[in-house]
Amino acid sequence: MLRLLAFLRIRNVRRALTAFGAALSIAQSSVAYAQDPTPGSLHTSPFPGFASGTGKIANLAIGSGVDGSNAIALQADGKIVLAGECVSGGVGNFCVARLNADGSLDQSFQGPNGNGGGKFLLPIGAGGGGANAVAVQGDGKIVIAGYCYNGADDDFCLARLSVDGSLDTSFDGPSGSGDGKFLLAISAFEDYAHALTLQSDGKMVLAGQCGSAIIGHGFCAVRLNADGSFDTSFGGPSGTGNGVAQVPFGTVGGVAYAVAVQPDGKIVLAGTCAGDFCVARLNAGGSFDTSFVGPSGASNGNFTLPIGSSSDFAASLALQADGKLVLAGNCYNGVNDDFCVARLNVNGSLDASFDGPSGFANGKFLLPMGAGNDAARAAAVQSDGKIVIAGHCFNGANTDFCVARLNVDGSLDTSFDGPIGNGNGQVLLPIGAGSDVAKALALQTDGRIVVAGYCYNGSNDDMCVARLNGGPYGAKHCSLDLDGDGKVVATVDMLIGTRVAMGLTGDAVIGGIVFAPHATRKNWPDIRSYLVAQCGMTLAP
Repeated sequence: MLRLLAFLRIRNVRRALTAFGAALSIAQSSVAYAQDPTPGSLHTSPFPGFASGTGKIANLAIGSGVDGSNAIALQADGKIVLAGECVSGGVGNFCVARLNADGSLDQSFQGPNGNGGGKFLLPIGAGGGGANAVAVQGDGKIVIAGYCYNGADDDFCLARLSVDGSLDTSFDGPSGSGDGKFLLAISAFEDYAHALTLQSDGKMVLAGQCGSAIIGHGFCAVRLNADGSFDTSFGGPSGTGNGVAQVPFGTVGGVAYAVAVQPDGKIVLAGTCAGDFCVARLNAGGSFDTSFVGPSGASNGNFTLPIGSSSDFAASLALQADGKLVLAGNCYNGVNDDFCVARLNVNGSLDASFDGPSGFANGKFLLPMGAGNDAARAAAVQSDGKIVIAGHCFNGANTDFCVARLNVDGSLDTSFDGPIGNGNGQVLLPIGAGSDVAKALALQTDGRIVVAGYCYNGSNDDMCVARLNGGPYGAKHCSLDLDGDGKVVATVDMLIGTRVAMGLTGDAVIGGIVFAPHATRKNWPDIRSYLVAQCGMTLAP
């Protein structure tokens, strides 16, 4: 019997090592989804399919006046959904368009009136409003959120569309009579929804700014059930929110511009407060996550994060596979605004390994892009760990779309060269006849990058979109040197690998191991982060 147990134990270890080795082998190979010649160049074939294939759609008009795309979402079939604000008759409205994978308008997307032809206005409320966020559910339905005028001031407002663009009448809202679209009064003052994300259980989390008689306006988050009613289990920090979380940052007001839900159900909010980045993490019930201690180690769930000399504006938030958080926006450098970016560890402390182009950033830095004011508005993390940031930058005369791509350590990815071929990680991209403003980006599964916003057509603005070649995803820097000491040691690296492959986590992985003094990864969080980010593994905390 003892021999049988020993045999089974050895066989299981061998199987674990084989699986671990296979994971490393796959991670070290470069997966080239699209053999694009120059990362950052315009993807001209077949985008857009209805024109000459320039890689960009400069003028997509929906209303009779100024039109702009503030948000983008990709469907599983490759179609592209744009949502924003379009003016008709002097009044702003929700508006939405859906493009086929080649950039042509999806004629099956007909809208509530049945005659949209791929794009349409979607009025909500008493007049005036715009969409700031869009998300696609697993069943293909499209959720859009923003702000709408209620006759006295602005409220959160939402709509949910069926696959053909018609209103989903099961989306009734708190009143039970929304019939696919409704206003959502949060306070007695002005309320604006700026961001939206979907939970795996079908609930929706919105973030923005809500009126307050004390501080004027402040961070707020709302969670709705699948039918649009308030999720009363979401009580907020006060515990009495009944679906609404007012998120105070001391006595100063603030605005949440981004929201994300972690795999463990915790909710991260990011925005700006009194001229600094500010971040909060809530437990699933809406209370502050006190393990999110921030750079000071004592924040208890929310904190401010200064980056520039003043006027820091966090516009976007992205989650990495290892649980780290990437924040992007614009910050004042003393003369004008630059892109700025920060990366936080799981506990909210600054990630000192994120050193930026200088190599000395220690977790946060400014990133000059154009000849004047630059503003990052969206960020996303590729599957190989590289970070894409998009916004608009001054070219000396007006503004262009601009995109930067960073390596895992925050340095510029010099392979990302753009249409001219000399970008070295930073690309300015003129789209329309004048000023172009990028507001949103999305990463396709084939590695290509879609950027959307509004562009000048010679008389006013239209929706506009561009698709960039991403190039093959870079090989992940994954090796058997798991502790980062420059060597592969059987009693260290291979032992760690065996334990991980057998399903162990935490201190059980490193127990009894003697690390070299110069090893860069000596604890489970650092080793886990390396295996997730660089070796493509899915591991428990």
